[in-house]
Amino acid sequence: MFDGTGLRVHPVRDFATAAWRKLFTNLAANPITALLQQRIGALAHPEMVALTRDLLSEAAAVARAEGADLGDEDITRTLELYATAPADGGSSMLYDRLAGRPMEQEFITGAVVRAGERHGIATPLNGMLLTLLRAVDRELRGEWPAGVARSARGGGAPPSAAPDGA
Repeated sequence: MFDGTGLRVHPVRDFATAAWRKLFTNLAANPITALLQQRIGALAHPEMVALTRDLLSEAAAVARAEGADLGDEDITRTLELYATAPADGGSSMLYDRLAGRPMEQEFITGAVVRAGERHGIATPLNGMLLTLLRAVDRELRGEWPAGVARSARGGGAPPSAAPDGA
């Protein structure tokens, strides 16, 4: 299929594991950098390392249920990847948000949450990130329900703190 294209294809014996390992490289960095609007260096803070480890641990449980051979060493490898990445680097989701483009949360975080649901595995951290990412994405797309105030940056006024009629 790829003969003559210049592409080099390396077959793997365990595609499920390879696919989940690839997903791991994006799983924490993409949503966190996009939500915070900060670069990869934000992941170096000890609290962020702990959050990232917990996000990856949730996903590893889901990956195993999907047939992937992932464990603590994959979590550690991903954390090391983030720690050695240039601090001023970004993620595709961050760049999409900064450019006002729709983000890819459904293909990264959403994939983990949906797979967790299929297997009855709770993914509260990934689920929370997905909810927040969807809210940001709705704003980027200009999809706001009637009567919902937009963020101050988006030009909408905040709702009044006073009760009606006050």
